[in-house]
Amino acid sequence: MKVPENFLYDLSLHRDCNERLLARAGQLKAGEVEVSLHPEVARIKKMVYAVMGEVHRMKAFVRLQPLGTRVLYGFFKPRNRIGENICDHFSRRNAGIIIVLGNGSESWISLCREGRIWRDHGGGMTETLERLKSALHCSEDSANVECLWQVYYDSQYCPERKNLAAFRRQMPRRDQEAAGLRLVQNKRNATLEDFLGEG
Repeated sequence: MKVPENFLYDLSLHRDCNERLLARAGQLKAGEVEVSLHPEVARIKKMVYAVMGEVHRMKAFVRLQPLGTRVLYGFFKPRNRIGENICDHFSRRNAGIIIVLGNGSESWISLCREGRIWRDHGGGMTETLERLKSALHCSEDSANVECLWQVYYDSQYCPERKNLAAFRRQMPRRDQEAAGLRLVQNKRNATLEDFLGEG
């Protein structure tokens, strides 16, 4: 990992970042942060890496579920202030679909349309989903869409990649819980072809 040129953005997302630390970091270049042995600069580097690592893991492991045809939601409990960042990431990947990420106490909502992103930050995810559900009048056919998503995720399972020790090193238990990920072993190999062939 290397300290990016825009490391101040990553630093600002860290839960322990404050204005004094941001001002100090603003006097530094990315290369200086990368090689400095000064304790405060080393702390800045560690904080930037912590945010970058959490963002990377959450983009990879948060799983979205459908609520009707216009909303995707997923459990998400970050340690740092990356909620909006991750929600925007999924929103760009699913343009025109409302993305809701959250947990029992807070939620983030993003919608990407025509290259622009609309955002909201609210209370618990259950409350947010209920508001959206009533606003959009979601139909009961979400079960079919949910089935499709589950088959897709199941089809990504590859028994050759069963190195659980390596997985746990890259995705510690706390990050698995933050992403709402349940580690399933020995899953039945379902493919999208199997699913589409059943029609």
